[in-house]
Formats: sequence, C-alpha cells, structure tokens
Amino acid sequence: MRLSPVVEELEKEYRGKVKIVAADVDQSQDTAAGLGIMSIPALVFFKGGKEVGRIVGAQPKQKLKDALKTHLGV
Repeated sequence: MRLSPVVEELEKEYRGKVKIVAADVDQSQDTAAGLGIMSIPALVFFKGGKEVGRIVGAQPKQKLKDALKTHLGV
C-alpha cells in the first residue's frame, strides 16, 4: 500500500526518528477491527508498543507534524 503524498513527505522528513507504515484495511480487516478503525484515513501513533494517539480523516501536514511532536516527542 502506498502512503499519501503528505504522509510520504513526513516519512522522509522523520526517517530514523519514527517508523511510518501503511496498511490496506481491505487486506487487513482483522488489524483494522482490532484497532477500532472505523474511518479512513486513520493514523494511529504507537510508543513502546502502546497506542498514544490517533488522527482520523485527511489533515494538513502541519497538523500531522504537531501530532508527531505531541504523541512521540519528535
């Protein structure tokens, strides 16, 4: 699955600081259900293997950068 252009930019900008991955909810229905994902796009932030936050819906790049700082400290 390909990342959105904005998330792809963030993946390059934060490479080595955070790991950004994409999942196709049609191919990974159990994972999506387990995470309680009801709408896409959805970004789920994990730290130490635990969910620390999430954003649902398309958001501007700066809001995603703010979320990375808030939830992951980067």
